[in-house]
Amino acid sequence: MNELLPRSWLYVPGNKSDLVKKASNCAADAIVIDFEDAVLAADKPNARSQLIHHAELLKAQNKLIAVRVNGPKELLDEDLDVLRTCVPDYLILPKVESPNQIQYVVDQMKEFDVRIIGLIESPIGVLNAHSIAQSHKNLVALSIGSEDLSFEMQMQPCWDSLYVPSMQVNIACKAAGIGCIGYIGSIAEFREIDRFKVTVERSAPLGFFGGFAIHPAQISILNEAFTPSNEELEQAKRIIVAFSAAQYESKGAIAVDGKMVDLPVARRAEQLIDRFSYLLE
Repeated sequence: MNELLPRSWLYVPGNKSDLVKKASNCAADAIVIDFEDAVLAADKPNARSQLIHHAELLKAQNKLIAVRVNGPKELLDEDLDVLRTCVPDYLILPKVESPNQIQYVVDQMKEFDVRIIGLIESPIGVLNAHSIAQSHKNLVALSIGSEDLSFEMQMQPCWDSLYVPSMQVNIACKAAGIGCIGYIGSIAEFREIDRFKVTVERSAPLGFFGGFAIHPAQISILNEAFTPSNEELEQAKRIIVAFSAAQYESKGAIAVDGKMVDLPVARRAEQLIDRFSYLLE
């Protein structure tokens, strides 16, 4: 996984220009213009018609732009027609259950090489996560859609219920060399921000790369949880230097800061520095 994915993605209804304007000034790394669940069927044409204006506004604020399209083919095709005239940084495809859905979008957008994020929101999607994750080079990440999956599974969206499917998708992503976005819990907990904070902080060490939000209050929590501290970066640098020196002494394991360091630990430190080298500049 080489691409540095955004730490925070804020969903905004594509038909609400006032909310997009507010979002342009928030701390989210990426703004997700939503054509899907947040927009009623009658308002979808209006949302599509505003995309170019939204993109100009967000680009002026140096925001990455994602668009969540609709899943049903007729609506999806109408969305893709608009995206060909205003290509986002990321295209978020909902309710992915098969590699064929990824391939269809790639084929329809073949002139633009758009980066795709797939949402796994059903039991079939979870079971097919391995093949979906390896479907195409344009697929850069998968994410669990916690609310839809919980509905399909007839369960409440919480740590206990979402841990297994989230890690199944996470493992599929790592095996395919792509990112896994999210946290093990409900995106809807914006009113219970302390609970949301606990969920995100507990999830971040498990290999997720950023998370989605539906309210600006969630953004700072995501940014902090998915950014290593200065202490973590400095420790990683010490591990790399010390382990590199140890190789010349034919040592396979050493101690750094009172902890054992062998090859996997050193490689993890290198991985951290590679992903967040911009913080050291």
